[in-house]
Amino acid sequence: MKKKRYIKLFREPEIPDIQFGNWMRYVVQSTRDIEQLRALIYLQKMERAWTLKSAKEWLIAKTGGREILGRLKSTGLMREVGEEGGAKLYSLVSIRRIENWLRKYHGESRNLSTEEAMREYESVVLEMKREYESFIKSVGEDNVEYWVKKISSVNDLVEYTKSIMGSELYMDALLPIIQQYSLANVDIYSSANLERKINQTGFSLAYFGEPGTGKTFATDDLLRGKEEKGVPPHGIIGRLRYAQGMTPKMFIAILEAYQDYPVDWVIPEFRDFFGYRGMVEKLKLVMERREVRDETRSGIIGPYKVTSFFIVNYNTQISKGRWRNTINDPNFSAVEDRMICKLFINTPERRKLIWENMKRIASGGVNYYLAGTLRKHITYTYYLLQERTPKIVVDEDEYMKLGDRIAEEIEKKEAPVSLRIVDRALQIAASASLVSYLARRENEEVWIDENSIKLALNFAL
Repeated sequence: MKKKRYIKLFREPEIPDIQFGNWMRYVVQSTRDIEQLRALIYLQKMERAWTLKSAKEWLIAKTGGREILGRLKSTGLMREVGEEGGAKLYSLVSIRRIENWLRKYHGESRNLSTEEAMREYESVVLEMKREYESFIKSVGEDNVEYWVKKISSVNDLVEYTKSIMGSELYMDALLPIIQQYSLANVDIYSSANLERKINQTGFSLAYFGEPGTGKTFATDDLLRGKEEKGVPPHGIIGRLRYAQGMTPKMFIAILEAYQDYPVDWVIPEFRDFFGYRGMVEKLKLVMERREVRDETRSGIIGPYKVTSFFIVNYNTQISKGRWRNTINDPNFSAVEDRMICKLFINTPERRKLIWENMKRIASGGVNYYLAGTLRKHITYTYYLLQERTPKIVVDEDEYMKLGDRIAEEIEKKEAPVSLRIVDRALQIAASASLVSYLARRENEEVWIDENSIKLALNFAL
């Protein structure tokens, strides 16, 4: 005998946007939940309503799990609509709205392997995307012309950072800003062969040395801003991610959410990451922007490909002008070798310069006159470079001179420095040349200018 089915007639409920969003975030906590919710929607389109027993059997057959039913039942997204053979019938409400939400927030993230990455994508990545895309849509030609008048080349940034930090310390502030321009990761070619790239602009930056030497101010405070100190943000809009207090395990898990949305990770206490066993090997892969995979007791993270860059600080012990790693892992030098590093030593001269700068800041003598324009200039330059992908070209003779000069100094001073510093200097020179891209944005080639070469050489020496 066929079971009798009875379905009530209901008007579609009006659910406020905030409440609907909160319910959906509660229900969808992982890629597994998305699979189950999509399967349940398919079942409802076929059956119109379903018993808990039939829904459980369907979900287990299609996805291997049924956990989502419990969370749906505790929200207003699922309700009782009738009965069949004495068993209650249920139905999802606002199916079209649910499908639109899934398409909007999880259309690009179905392959995320952890709940942490899913939550990061939904709560942080999407908000950063909205901020970035909103800015890009607001840009008009008048805006660009104004920014170009204020910042036409790296010389304008040198002048600006000298006004902030003084002529002795300006490089501390300039390098993080140059690193922001590098994020577009544009291909670099030698004039000897314009068909084979020799490098890319994108680099990660590390400031290390003794505490109290100005590392945090020049990176974190300057890029993200520090309201209590009156420092406005200078970093790229919608692509800076702060990672203070984050565990290494969490970092590796949520980094997966950024594989299609590169950002610059600001990590002010980088050495804390190395209390986690095996982190050095993973960070080598991260710094090389290669595929990362991790197995934990609770599951498998990845595999995913890293597309982001990093700007980090950490403290080391200094003795007689030499530093000693405070990180026990002997392979940590391999991580350092994959970044551009700057050593900060707390000498009497540096302390004096920092104190003089602190007095200038306290007395209101520092004017961050380029901060707002700089953020927009960096962000729109990044956008155009992604859209048009020009080539950066270094004159072969200039490149050889740069390398010879650095190699000569390494040999003369018997410095324990890898010749990779030549590649790093080239990245700085190329990224510095990108500062002028907005002024000549129709060009398919950007040649590295003489001032950018000099800047890179000064850093290396």
